[in-house]
Amino acid sequence: MYVSNVAWRGYLLITYDAIMNSFYTPLLLLLLISSSAWLLIAAASNLHPSPAFTSLPSTTPFHPHNIMSTTTAHFATKSSSIQWGIIGLGDVCTIKSGPAFYKSRNSKLIAVMRRSPGMARRWVTENREVIQRYNNKDDSIEDDNSEIRGYDNVNQMIAENINELDAIYIATPPGVHLENVRQIISALDDATTTTGVDHANDRKKQQSSRLKAIYVEKPCGRCAWETRIMIDELHHRNIQFFPAYVSRAHERTQVLHKLLSNKSSIGDQVRKVHYVQRGSSFARGLDGGEGIPWRLASEYSGGGLVMDMGCHVLDRIDYLFGPIVDVKSEVLRKGAGGVGGEEEEGSYPLVEDYVSMNGRIGQCDWAVISSEGAIVECLWDFSPPDKNNEKNDEDELIITGTNGSLRMAGMGAGLPIEVLDVDGNVIETIEFEAPMHAAQPLIQSIVNELRGVDIDDEEERQQQHCLGKSPARAENAIRTSEVLDAILNSYYGGRHDEFWTRPESWPGLK
Repeated sequence: MYVSNVAWRGYLLITYDAIMNSFYTPLLLLLLISSSAWLLIAAASNLHPSPAFTSLPSTTPFHPHNIMSTTTAHFATKSSSIQWGIIGLGDVCTIKSGPAFYKSRNSKLIAVMRRSPGMARRWVTENREVIQRYNNKDDSIEDDNSEIRGYDNVNQMIAENINELDAIYIATPPGVHLENVRQIISALDDATTTTGVDHANDRKKQQSSRLKAIYVEKPCGRCAWETRIMIDELHHRNIQFFPAYVSRAHERTQVLHKLLSNKSSIGDQVRKVHYVQRGSSFARGLDGGEGIPWRLASEYSGGGLVMDMGCHVLDRIDYLFGPIVDVKSEVLRKGAGGVGGEEEEGSYPLVEDYVSMNGRIGQCDWAVISSEGAIVECLWDFSPPDKNNEKNDEDELIITGTNGSLRMAGMGAGLPIEVLDVDGNVIETIEFEAPMHAAQPLIQSIVNELRGVDIDDEEERQQQHCLGKSPARAENAIRTSEVLDAILNSYYGGRHDEFWTRPESWPGLK
């Protein structure tokens, strides 16, 4: 029950007047004492609501600019740092993400895990000196434990750091993301309940977990239903979910956001978004002679390179303009004959290598510029070139408005944005410097949010090259997964099940 200060003052004045002018003063004094006790109880219940109402249902409406997740957050104090653990130590941890966890302000890396026995401890030995130097960079912040340690399994990592870990980064292939989330939840259950008994209260002793968030590498799941399950299961544990759609936090994307909102660059409405990515050199190890890379094996990736790379562009379109709807696509496996047209059984991935899609921007209330109904056209062609027709790599995103257009690479955080007039002439080129670690701007924004520190001042944000809160949310991860499913459904014969286990039924292979 809510009891306002005004109600309290009115109540006291009326009671005082009644006492001073009444024959029944003793009786009224008794009434005053009992009523005051009742009001104090009511006020206390308002300060400590029932646990049944402290979490929101998964159906709670979400607005991307209401930057808090629908999950109730546990905040660190502003005087403490955020302490991270990592599951998976693959190539994404080498440059893109790994160093950002100890280089970001008020952020420390204290635990890493890799399944191969001894590999995490070896990694720690090789990197300990650098990590510890950065872990101790924030001299004004004191933490109980910031020593980096390596583990072979999730259970041990959680058990030994239950009171230290604030957030965990899942850096494994998408095919094991859901498994990793469930391992974390199970490990938390095991670590927070012991077999000891508090005889004084006749109940089990519990350790408290300070885990606030899981940061999951993109694409978050092999398909939309895996992504939804991860988010839902973490939501029920009051753990926030952040997807690693790092380009949302890049300086280039934020400048693009301002250019569009200014309306002077391309007009007041977007009419078309056109993207092309073409070239076999994007195929990440396909020609490396070591078999098919995991990014091109559906069991681990959920599809071809459109899952690994195309998801970034689709998510950025969602961020700037709104949801992509009415998706139609052509999905092919053009390179099945082998590089140069020579057939080699088993040497070429079963997943698609060519995707052409079109759709339109749907209704929303977060678009930076009027975009509803705008046409979306995307092409990804990762097929190998014909031996008689060499194919040049191409990566170009064009946003066309009512009074001009913007042209840029889709995949380069440090590549320029060109502003074009209605006749296609370049009138301005905006240059950028790529971050040393592509994920650091987003990771810094997550750290800021988990610490409850909002950077409201525009000048300070520009100086620190980061946002006060994360622009990448659980809901945009779901929407991007749903668009990918809509694009690839025809090739895999649906993506509502474990389609990676039934390649013999894929229409795209027939």
